[in-house]
Amino acid sequence: MAWFELGEADSLPVGALRGFMADGLAVTVYHLEDGFYATADACTHEDCSLSADGEIQDQEVICTCHGGAFHIKTGKATKMPCISPVETFPVQVNHHGKIEIQID
Repeated sequence: MAWFELGEADSLPVGALRGFMADGLAVTVYHLEDGFYATADACTHEDCSLSADGEIQDQEVICTCHGGAFHIKTGKATKMPCISPVETFPVQVNHHGKIEIQID
């Protein structure tokens, strides 16, 4: 397992999401009230980009392509047409103030 540095934590305000590439993998990072979280960027319904087409509502990301939703912390699909979970990744902010995610 390795940690990959993505960007400045200060550049992602609470309530925002942003897409990044980490080790060739597209991921979306979310800044919620209680910290940072990360999922794979592709919606499991039709591969729409959650960072480009998603909106945060409470602790869910809504894929605006078809209205499906996922719980940001667990990746669980919470609204149809999404039925499969989206992959989640451990996130931390390092001592330099950079967001990092862990990928197997």
